[in-house]
Amino acid sequence: MPVSNKKISDKAIVDAAKLLRKGAKMLSYYCPECHFPLFESEGRIFCPNCEKEVIIEKETEKEEKKEEVKEETRSNLLNAMENAVVRICELIISSNSPEEIKTLSESIEKIVNAIERMRKVQ
Repeated sequence: MPVSNKKISDKAIVDAAKLLRKGAKMLSYYCPECHFPLFESEGRIFCPNCEKEVIIEKETEKEEKKEEVKEETRSNLLNAMENAVVRICELIISSNSPEEIKTLSESIEKIVNAIERMRKVQ
């Protein structure tokens, strides 16, 4: 557990004992500031040492956020790939070189295949 510069007061320990006698639950989480155990009472989660309320983010909420970020990243990548296809098509239209047109066409084919694979995974 990380060491904190904030001192745990004797009053906080006495207060914690009183909270337990009154039916509060000592949680397995620690205060992010002083690392004193957090308590829950009457729907509130707080640190008796800092006397601050704390919000605990559940793992499912973290996973949901990760999935949202992952989906947004995936969507951005698909958009970028689709934009690349459009730009390559514009290059093909303006090109006079058969070799360049062949290379650009192969690039489009690879990108389109990658887009299709990404959409199947969805």
